[in-house]
Amino acid sequence: MTSETSDAQPRYTYTPFPQSTTVHPLRPYYVPQNTDHYYTPLGNVTNSKVERNHKLINEESQSAIKEIFSLGLIKYISTAISNPFEVAKTLLQVQYLPNEDVVPVTVEGNSATLDSDDEASDDEGIYARKTLDSNSPGFRQPKNADIHGYIDTDIYDESTRPAYMVPPLEHGVWETVKTLKGHSTEGLRSLWKGQFTNWLYEIGHVFLQPTFEGALNDAFDLYDDTIPLIYLDRVGPNIATLIVSHVVAGVILSPLEVVRTRLVVQTASPVHKKYSGTFDCLRQMIKEEGLTSLYWSHNLVPSIVFHTICPLLECTVPLIIDRVFHINPTDSPILYGLAQLGLSTLQLLITLPIETIRKRLHCQIVSRVPEKSFATVVQTRKAPYV
Repeated sequence: MTSETSDAQPRYTYTPFPQSTTVHPLRPYYVPQNTDHYYTPLGNVTNSKVERNHKLINEESQSAIKEIFSLGLIKYISTAISNPFEVAKTLLQVQYLPNEDVVPVTVEGNSATLDSDDEASDDEGIYARKTLDSNSPGFRQPKNADIHGYIDTDIYDESTRPAYMVPPLEHGVWETVKTLKGHSTEGLRSLWKGQFTNWLYEIGHVFLQPTFEGALNDAFDLYDDTIPLIYLDRVGPNIATLIVSHVVAGVILSPLEVVRTRLVVQTASPVHKKYSGTFDCLRQMIKEEGLTSLYWSHNLVPSIVFHTICPLLECTVPLIIDRVFHINPTDSPILYGLAQLGLSTLQLLITLPIETIRKRLHCQIVSRVPEKSFATVVQTRKAPYV
């Protein structure tokens, strides 16, 4: 009995946990999770939380960087597409083509009687000769001169017009683009003058204006700036914060607007151009006109007026259509579009003269000793406006 009991061996052995090396026949590549929480130290749990937080922060920062890069790329492409038309519009705005009744014809003072005698003698010499010489004084047209004896440049006279200056632009934006493209010193590259400065201005305005508006809305406990104004009962405070944010951002970025205008207006000739780029223009402005000229100058008031009127008109257009004309875009889309077109045209008629004044003042350099003259591709007013 004892021998039979001792010889009997158990047929199966049991283990408290399954073997990690066991492979399931239906899932040969399955790796079981580590469920042994009893022997996991507390430090590993803390480290895993920190790692997850770092991973989340890295993902958020990477997504933010991607969004900023995408926004910058889109803005750069959009400014590159619209820049030729902006250049043409700026040149049409700043060129100075006075009427004859505004600018008196230069009269040659003491030489008037001498010229008449010379012309008479030249005429007699012409009739006395058998052949006519085209280089003789009789065929030469008299040129107007200033009090110092220098010949005045005439934008309409090709012989006295500087080689880097284009003829008078009088046929619109598209003709201006073609004129710049075919000019000897301008060419195709001149259509993208000031694009980098314009891109910097657009990027800065995109970040600054919503930041200021959101801060003002939070300070005065107003509705979110993402809610359209037509859905608000009291639109006055939100319009005020919108305008103030535009004015503050516009004044901060106003030196870039001055730089952009000057880079567009200056000639592309490497011999005569004054500024080599955006930062060189800022450097020369500070050196010649002073550091205070960036903000405290004749450009401050027009900048405030422009950045006040533009957002005011832009944000009130849908309010006028909805609350004055009582036109619903869902019920009357065609009528709503016509009303929006009419008000947008009125907005353009109001803002265009102000923009023209600003750009002409941008070209006015207030400096006692400028390093180099500001040679422009179009004729500008020599006398200062203010």
